[in-house]
Amino acid sequence: MEYFNQDRSDWRLSQCCQWHDKTLAKRYNFGTTTKTYALKEGGKERVQQKAIANTKKLLDILTTYFPNQPYNLRAFRISSELFPCYTLDFTQPWYEEIWDELSEILTLAGHAARRHSIRLSTHPAQYTVLASNNPDVVTKSIEDLEYHALYGSMMGLPAQDFSMNIHLQGLYGGKHEDGIKRFATHFPYLSEYAQGCLSVENEDKPNGYDIAHTLELAQRIPIRCTLDTHHYACHRMVETEKVYLGEKTVNRKVRDVVHITASSDYFKEAVKSWRGVRPLFHKSQSFHPDNEAYWMKPNAHSETYWDEYLMANHVPMLEYADFDIEAKHKEVAVQGFYDFIKQEQEFANENVEFKRVA
Repeated sequence: MEYFNQDRSDWRLSQCCQWHDKTLAKRYNFGTTTKTYALKEGGKERVQQKAIANTKKLLDILTTYFPNQPYNLRAFRISSELFPCYTLDFTQPWYEEIWDELSEILTLAGHAARRHSIRLSTHPAQYTVLASNNPDVVTKSIEDLEYHALYGSMMGLPAQDFSMNIHLQGLYGGKHEDGIKRFATHFPYLSEYAQGCLSVENEDKPNGYDIAHTLELAQRIPIRCTLDTHHYACHRMVETEKVYLGEKTVNRKVRDVVHITASSDYFKEAVKSWRGVRPLFHKSQSFHPDNEAYWMKPNAHSETYWDEYLMANHVPMLEYADFDIEAKHKEVAVQGFYDFIKQEQEFANENVEFKRVA
């Protein structure tokens, strides 16, 4: 992929939404508000001020933070809180009053992303379920997707260069086939831009949607499949073992599963679903097995990356895809994984090369 029409083919590690360092967090993390506060006296001014402040923070992020990062780290997932309370009906007139100002700031942000070759994405929340069997949920999901798609379109980014990712979801006790059909049926109701930037990821629950299901969806509609390698592993953790925790006996998930690799057919087909655009996949990992609080929660994201085997397993994947780094300590985890990759390159005396799946 050429990042925003610049002749570059670097692999990217993407930071998700926020900063862990307190000083950076104070400067760059978005402010938000809730419907409750928006309905109180002064709610209009609160929403408008935060929306303007957040767009200015995004511009600051793209002009002061990422330009000073290596090209490999110039990628960022934009928080859903950019425009607080945007999808509530009563806030629409409030946003109309400040729309020109927001548009001007985001236009500058788009210029900065292209100038500094920064890859951008967003990830609507788990309540956005396009495969729902509830018409009201589908309507609200479409509204939420169009809201997130605004980020890319207002910055002037081509839809293929902007990534908006959601889970397939929508099983509701039925068959996987039913949710796939509903998603495909509702997909055409999205705008052309939203369709073009949308991707769908596999899920972590053993009874949820695996990568095979998202690839099946991609055979029906032109949608990109985001491979979440951690979800792939969690989906296969179906066994438990009894262990002693103090005086109690608890069931612990058996994590000894076969992890996906760059040579897997599922990996290759997920890459192909992006139709020539370099994919943006997801990487995370479980907390350390010694952490008793997470014995039954292997899907929880760790603070940083401690498993060198899994990190090494992902290095060949970077030849074909970029990765969102989903870890609690944000930029600290990104930097740690980046340092590991550089050490691996130095040890092997070869660099990660940009490749395409045949």
